[in-house]
Order: sequence, then C-alpha cells, then structure tokens
Amino acid sequence: LLNNCNQENVINGVKYININNLKNKLDCDIAIVNSDANYFKFVNSKKNFLLSHSIQNLEKFIRHKQLLAFLKYKPVVLCFSNYHFSNRSFFTSMFGKKIIIPSIDDDFFNFNLKTNINKDAIFYSRFDRNGQIVVDMWKRNYRKLYNNNKLYINSDLIDREQDLAKFNIYKKPYLEKNKLIEFLSNFRLLIVPGHKGEVFCNVAEEAKALCIPIVTMGIGALSERVRHNFNGFICKNIDDFENKIFDLMNNDELYLTLKNNLYKERGLNTWKNTVEKLTKLFN
Repeated sequence: LLNNCNQENVINGVKYININNLKNKLDCDIAIVNSDANYFKFVNSKKNFLLSHSIQNLEKFIRHKQLLAFLKYKPVVLCFSNYHFSNRSFFTSMFGKKIIIPSIDDDFFNFNLKTNINKDAIFYSRFDRNGQIVVDMWKRNYRKLYNNNKLYINSDLIDREQDLAKFNIYKKPYLEKNKLIEFLSNFRLLIVPGHKGEVFCNVAEEAKALCIPIVTMGIGALSERVRHNFNGFICKNIDDFENKIFDLMNNDELYLTLKNNLYKERGLNTWKNTVEKLTKLFN
C-alpha cells in the first residue's frame, strides 16, 4: 500500500510504503488509486481501478490534470452509490464504472449501545452540505417544536454567531475516534438534508451503526442510506422535514421502533463484506 505513512511497516499482511521513498515501479495484478489517476505512474499493473469521491464534471476533470493520465492508464471508476454511478459522466468514466459500497470502522459496530432516551439532535456532516438549512429550521421552530432540546453542528458558525446558544445550538467538539463514538451515541437522531455533492455519506453510516435514526431530504446519495419509515425518514420538502423531526423527537414509541429496526441490521455492512464484494468486481 503506497501512502504517506511515517514509518514503513507490515500490518496484517499488508506492506505500507511511503510513496516518496519508492525507487522503482511496483509490479502488480491490480492497482487501485485514490481519486487521482496520476498515481498509476508508480505501478505496472494489469488492471487499473480509480476510487472516485465526487461526480467531477469534465471541466474539473481537466483542470485537475486528470485527463492525460486517465487516457493513458484507462482505469475503471469505482463509484459509491447509484446516485454517484448515474451522475459520473461518460467522459470521466469512459473505460467503465462499477459500484462498491464502502463501510466504516468496526469500532462503530462493536460499541456497547446505550438504552437512554434523550431528545438531542446532531448534524455533523460538512456544514457546506446544507447545514444552514438545519440551523435555520431549528431557529425557526425552536420554541414551538423542540422545547429545551439541543442541536449540535459541525461548524465554526457558533464562533461567528454568538446568539445561537439561545436556541440551544452548540458546536460539536473535535474528538478522537473512541470518544467521538461515545459522544455520538447519546443523540436521539441525526438530521442531514443531503447535498448534490454527497456520493455516499459516512456520517449516515456511522449513525446507523450506532442505531441513531436519520431524518433526511434524500438529496444526493442520502436516499440510498436511509430506508423510509424503517430506520429514518426521507422527506419530500422542508415542511415534511420539520414535521418528521418533530415526530421523532416527541414520539418515544416511534423512536424505539426505528432504533430497533436499526439494531436488527447492525453490522451487515462491514469492511469485510465490502472487501469480498470488491474482490468479485476484479474478476
């Protein structure tokens, strides 16, 4: 595995090599590079695959100096959702494209879930992915719908708009992984509208692994991360979005039903399963 590791090592049979220390090209049957087709220059491979993290229109594709390397190495593009697959253009996937569903760290699945029922919500996707919709909705309905419930957001907006505290809107702290999992496990629901640039949404998968119901507007790939009326809600418009959040906040029976459904599916989408599916794509 070529990356920017500080110390070269072998872990679980995988050799990690600092790409800057590589003296000769590596010979391999299959090469998978992350985002940038130019990295294929470090290997001699029989099959090339490019992990894509965006829809990337043709203009950006050319501006980011991908075109020549793409034409030279002819990689198959690996997409993370049906939405991603459908919106990755012919010119940026002309040598083929396939769907592979990623997973998240096993620590999310292994965490001992809590049974407490609070009514706090969190939005911790990137704030530029429609986080303002969540903040505006919360402020608009705070007194009427949410009483003393808290909303945590992943944004420095808190530092710029000092009045947000009066609406019980707080900044999600930066935490290392195990403390983050513990922190997230306390929340009643994840609020995440989605965004046209969202081709998977790790945040939604992490919430599902912690059995936290999700309310979304299904923008981008979010409609694929949530099963409506099973582990959350996919809302048609902003009014529906607000109403479903209110329902989930105030109806314990509904909340526990969704949480139990999430528990039944917990651990189905692990990296082990993803790797098995990925291996079949190579054949």
